[in-house]
Amino acid sequence: MKETVYFYQFLEPLSRELSMLAKELETSIFSSPRTMLTHTRVFIETILQKVMEQERLPVEPQMGLKDRLDLLNDRGYLTPEIRDALHLVRMNGNKAAHDVRRFRYSEALLSWEALYEIVKWYVEVYGPIEVQVPDYQDPQPQKKQSFDMTELEVRLKGLEELLRNPPQSPLEPDAKKEVAVSIEVPFQETEMPGFTTIRTLMYKNLKLEIPYFLRDSFLLPQRFAKSELFLIRLGAEQQARIMSELPKNLEGLHLHVKRYSDKNTEIFFHELKTFIEEEKVRRKLTLERPGELFFFYKDQHLVVTEHLAKVRLASAEFIGIPSLLRQLNEDQIETVGQLPQELVILAKYENVGVGTVEKLFEQIKLKADTNQVMNEDDEEEGKVESRKSYKKWESLFVHVTHGNTKTVIRGESVPSLWKEALQWIEAQKLPLASFVHDGITLGATDIGNRYAIALQPVHKNQKPFSQMHIYESSLTEQTYYLETKINPKSGLETLRKIFTMLGVDVEIPLLEQSDQ
Repeated sequence: MKETVYFYQFLEPLSRELSMLAKELETSIFSSPRTMLTHTRVFIETILQKVMEQERLPVEPQMGLKDRLDLLNDRGYLTPEIRDALHLVRMNGNKAAHDVRRFRYSEALLSWEALYEIVKWYVEVYGPIEVQVPDYQDPQPQKKQSFDMTELEVRLKGLEELLRNPPQSPLEPDAKKEVAVSIEVPFQETEMPGFTTIRTLMYKNLKLEIPYFLRDSFLLPQRFAKSELFLIRLGAEQQARIMSELPKNLEGLHLHVKRYSDKNTEIFFHELKTFIEEEKVRRKLTLERPGELFFFYKDQHLVVTEHLAKVRLASAEFIGIPSLLRQLNEDQIETVGQLPQELVILAKYENVGVGTVEKLFEQIKLKADTNQVMNEDDEEEGKVESRKSYKKWESLFVHVTHGNTKTVIRGESVPSLWKEALQWIEAQKLPLASFVHDGITLGATDIGNRYAIALQPVHKNQKPFSQMHIYESSLTEQTYYLETKINPKSGLETLRKIFTMLGVDVEIPLLEQSDQ
């Protein structure tokens, strides 16, 4: 079979490796803009290295991309246009390597155009005379099918059902309306592939819809905090290992194992609902940001940049988890980028619990937040500033007084502090539920469009929570959604407001220091 022609195939006479790298960059523009932007730096650095070799310029062992660019520019080898194109590719690559935000196709296309100008200059000045550079061409997105064939079949059947039983007119007789209401239509409009309902599970009078992308998903016991042992026991009996093994009606599931009751099945059903909601958030994230690498821990996630992936799993970088670090290193997992995407499975290690894994996740997240503002040019300056900025907030705490009892509530992060505070509030039987029902606005006042805590993960302006945690209320048995993509100061201001509303005396030294 003849190999598919790609745009930079004309570079093969100069360097097959360079041409193949260009091919991979081209295919990644639409699958992962971050990957394309990050690795384009290597491409242009290779070109500059070849130029310096041909010009016989001195090369220092630690010379980086910017050093090569500045040297060639100072010696007059670069035109202003090529110099600017090189800087554009370099700076976009630096941002992609450090910044956790979503990168757009348009940014990758800008670097792709700049890359063409650089390659054209290099070939015309330093390449063989017989090599002709073709006119610029925009890359084409890879054609792909949005829906899997099985899911598409379900959707088509749903559409056919709608054709056979269209929505009834309001003017029709009541009897016909009752018949129409009794018809179940399996088709739903959905913006993303994988979200079509493939099954509906029942428990007593409750229903739980299973989306297509989860039909054969593995039910990892560690994802079900209250049902972990129950699922392990069921798994030993070849029950409830994957979603498709679950019966349509979950009543009686506990009968497969000894010493478990219907209450265990009920708890599992509610945890399964939470699991599905978390998986939907993850699915949307991976579809909206293709090619990105994420770490997931329960209902949280973070983007793994190239910079973060290189951080070593050592006691010098991560504190308070020596046993986990030692066992990871023994399994040849030595950097952050080598960790499994689902971090909760690390609890499998000896003497490692969920709390230890959470410590690791929170420390990785702190490193991600710290490194986000850095780039290659101002790395040293950025390190100093980030240390100053985060040092004050590395341990979050509040002093509360209720009656004759004084308590210090601590947390390693905003989410952990909030959860500790919510548990304390409920232990005091304070009327928190009414405030959560209306939604608690983020910050020191009630002015603003973002909720800090609400019964649904949607802000006042109808935008979904950017990053959320889930808190199960022990008093109301409701799920509280916490918006956690905020800075520590806003988190503490919100807590101070909540305690004040509940009539609790509160002192937060960190806020007092920041106001000075």
